[in-house]
Amino acid sequence: MGEQYTVYKSDISYFSGKLEAYLRYKEIPHALVDCDRSTLTMLGKKTGIMKMPAIEMADGSWLFDTTPTIQYLEQQHPQNPVLPDDQALRFLALLIEDYSDEWLWRPAMWWRWVPKVSRVTLGRRIASSMVTDSILSIPLGYLTGRRQLKEWIWGDGVDQHNSAQVRDMLYRELEFLEPLLAQQPYLLGSHPSVADLGYFGSMFRHFGNDPISGEVMRREGPKTCEWLARMWSIKPENLGTQQWQWPEADCWQPLLTRIARDYLPYLHQNALAFREGKKRFDYAGQSLSFNSTITTHYRVWCREQLQAEFGDLSEGDQSRVAQLFEHAGGLDGLYQDGVIKSGMDDELRIPKSEQQEPISLRTMIFGQARN
Repeated sequence: MGEQYTVYKSDISYFSGKLEAYLRYKEIPHALVDCDRSTLTMLGKKTGIMKMPAIEMADGSWLFDTTPTIQYLEQQHPQNPVLPDDQALRFLALLIEDYSDEWLWRPAMWWRWVPKVSRVTLGRRIASSMVTDSILSIPLGYLTGRRQLKEWIWGDGVDQHNSAQVRDMLYRELEFLEPLLAQQPYLLGSHPSVADLGYFGSMFRHFGNDPISGEVMRREGPKTCEWLARMWSIKPENLGTQQWQWPEADCWQPLLTRIARDYLPYLHQNALAFREGKKRFDYAGQSLSFNSTITTHYRVWCREQLQAEFGDLSEGDQSRVAQLFEHAGGLDGLYQDGVIKSGMDDELRIPKSEQQEPISLRTMIFGQARN
């Protein structure tokens, strides 16, 4: 078929791993390019966002942001779908993907940047990819680690009162994944779905590979480690007939409760803060709270997308999803205070031709921390 896509990525990037796993599973031909500072600057000029991964297509247009990218590629490559044909299960898979992408970002940052060994190791790796001088990579690695620690941990609502709770979010996910993956090979049955891909991002590049959390995974999450290997190496022809599984096992209940009582309220409170023009807000959920956490524009858009997906379901499928969450706290957080518009639809519409708006000098020099 030839290589239709050029993927710009990093081997330590949360979302690069997610996208690569998808392309490998779907057996979509692609070429890989490792990002350095000049590459990131180029991506910013082409897409308007200095973030990886991004895909350049043969016609010169671009795909970026893994959630819409995967949905676009599903239309172009429908074989071995990662979106269930059962519409209620499809919504659930997208909800879990969103939860995994956005809610597990914080503990992934904690395990990467709080332990000194991990901070020094990953800071140096990032710096080495940005400069060719090995001597410069030492101080730059130190500064990179300190910046990430400040930007995404201590500067985003984590403090001495909740730090241990953020750390332990990893253990709570393993308490869900281990018994489930002992019963079935993938989260929703016989084949990978976008729910698996969402979890894969943090579990592979961060929790599974970083120095300290990697050892935790090997000791506390052996089934999860096996699943990571399956996700990276699986061949569709070896899987047999696709059989999706509606969540029924007892191990699902804590996850559904976290989504209903922590994540959806977070999306709601973040959207309210955005509507009120607040750059920060105090988040309060059932099991976690974050004072002065950053209001995230993108997560307002995430909430919009979930609301639209749920709204497109038939009454019967909406009822099935609602019943699933009935004992977990319900789905009130999804629609509380209605739809709050992010205004990001045009910005995130793909495929996208070359970006015309200039990238700020600050962004060109310092990049965007979420990378």
